[in-house]
Amino acid sequence: MKRIALVLPEIFEGGAMLGILERLARRQPLQVQLCSQEQQLSASQSQLLGWLQEMNAETSLHLAVTMDCLEAMKPDLVIVASETPNAARPESWKLVQDLSRRSPLPVWIMNAHTGPPCRVTALIDPDRESRLDPCLADEVLRLSFKLAHALNIPMNIINVWYLHEEGLLRSWRIRMPEQEVAARRRRAAWIAQADLARVLSTLPPELTWNEIHCVQGPVIDSLDSILPSDTLIVTGSEGRDGWTARLQPNLAETLCRRTMAEIVIIKKA
Repeated sequence: MKRIALVLPEIFEGGAMLGILERLARRQPLQVQLCSQEQQLSASQSQLLGWLQEMNAETSLHLAVTMDCLEAMKPDLVIVASETPNAARPESWKLVQDLSRRSPLPVWIMNAHTGPPCRVTALIDPDRESRLDPCLADEVLRLSFKLAHALNIPMNIINVWYLHEEGLLRSWRIRMPEQEVAARRRRAAWIAQADLARVLSTLPPELTWNEIHCVQGPVIDSLDSILPSDTLIVTGSEGRDGWTARLQPNLAETLCRRTMAEIVIIKKA
């Protein structure tokens, strides 16, 4: 994590951003590309630029930035500083959507109300209509490890599984015995764990983690109870757009809107 692109709104919490950058700079000097969607720097942006120069970070300034500009910079990580998306200005959230849906760059959506994270959690949550995508899961795990290593914090994994037909099996039409439903739930959980194990077996041995949790999805409504707000969640995005995204929203975007934790989004290739 050497080349960092910072996408900054006009007003943001500079102290929290600086705390993250100081951690990232402990292992190697940073090349920071400071990006603003405005035509000139605001007071908050100028203050952060001064702090970065005091850190001896190599900095460059980009005004009126667009998604195409960010891709041309080829950073290792894009960090978007903002309030929670519901409070962000529409044009700022539009850029976040474009990055998460179309850009191959990993995007860190930063919640201004929290400081540097205390742990990284790789959220392996397959699309509800299909099983785990091994390539996307591999990217999520590798980036989670890089961030945990760079920030010097522990890494955990949450592996989500689904029993799509559970509602039907419990309906009045079928009324399947509870023992049979429980057996099918165990089988679905076992398949999900086996899929994740195959991905983990292909990773380098130095990639380590503290805990793996296997939970039944969907987790969007219970994530706040599973993960504290000082967690950095790394997850994949299907990259759905237009009406497809309206009918079946991308999980990563829904997380950004509904949780206080910080999110790193990796778009499915």
